[in-house]
Amino acid sequence: MSGPLAGVRVLDFGMNIAGPYASSILADFGADVIKVEPPDGDAARAFEPQAGGVSALFAAMNHRRRYLGMDLRNPDSVPVLQRLIDRSDILIQNLRQGRATKLGIDAAACHARNSRLIHASIEAFYPNEGERPGYDLMVQAESGMMAMTGQADGPPARTPSSAIDHVTGLWTATAVLAALAGDRNRAVIKVSMLDVAMGLLNDRISNYMIDRQEPLRMGSATTLTTAHQAYPTADGYIVIGAPSNAFFAKLCDVLGPPLKGDDRFATQAGRLRYRAELDAAISSLLAIAGTEAWYATLSKAGIPVAQVRPLSAAVRRHTDHSATGFADLGGSGLRILAPPVQMAGVQPASRPPGPVGADTDEVLREAGFSAEELARLREAGAIF
Repeated sequence: MSGPLAGVRVLDFGMNIAGPYASSILADFGADVIKVEPPDGDAARAFEPQAGGVSALFAAMNHRRRYLGMDLRNPDSVPVLQRLIDRSDILIQNLRQGRATKLGIDAAACHARNSRLIHASIEAFYPNEGERPGYDLMVQAESGMMAMTGQADGPPARTPSSAIDHVTGLWTATAVLAALAGDRNRAVIKVSMLDVAMGLLNDRISNYMIDRQEPLRMGSATTLTTAHQAYPTADGYIVIGAPSNAFFAKLCDVLGPPLKGDDRFATQAGRLRYRAELDAAISSLLAIAGTEAWYATLSKAGIPVAQVRPLSAAVRRHTDHSATGFADLGGSGLRILAPPVQMAGVQPASRPPGPVGADTDEVLREAGFSAEELARLREAGAIF
């Protein structure tokens, strides 16, 4: 591996998204990531859709690594695990609370072997909630995020992607990089997805701590300011950002009367007070032309504006214009996003993920196991 983290070895015991995504970030920067899986593999391997028998989600979360199969419940795996810990710089796991201790990969057990190992654990909820299982959806619900997402007259909604999983992985990788720069003396990192979710609501929570007002579900709008939301056009929707007096004046100049010259909208306080009237006025004026036309006109006027694009259009635009783009995984039919960083040594993945245990022999030979030892371990069911 090449890159700024070349020579750094990571043991990835992660499952699904948060843990593997953290490891993938490190892999994109050149770390040697070894994904350790039980006999039935990471559950994400079974997710649809698939290409060539490989899950698209699994490929996105588990690229640029080697795959080692080991049954940690088998006592014969202990010397294998110990030698891997001895040789590694980082261990990342997002197993249910308490599971790492049962399997011998908790921080205390690992540091008894290697005090310089950086041990990172991800959990869904708060430490006092025991072995409660959870996914991104449950964390969105518990954080208050779902209660304030969706249309005003509709039910609570989740964000379409597993955003908390991804941002948790990003925070975990960031903490690991900070620990690499430190003294590395029994470094322990713990990240709660629920803490991360609360952090993503930082602005809302800060407001709530002052005014004690529950945020409302408002679709694309916000209680803090307006005009700053999606508006209908003759053939779709366009997002306009004119929260300041300066941008709102530009919007009035473009749209004209009855928006321009209405004293009710002269200040932010007035625009919030008469939000319904303001939205109706803007929507009626935008209805005379289509989204593309308004996008061009408002952009030319220097007003923040965006089209509400379906994912297919966003992917085409990313393909045509992004500096980082996509990575095609070795003719497998799998195509994943490349790392969103332009930096020397950061390269996109180029091959699809291997099956469970695809690199077991290679990794363990590097760790000093002989062919005879590997055969005995495989016969005992400790590795595969």
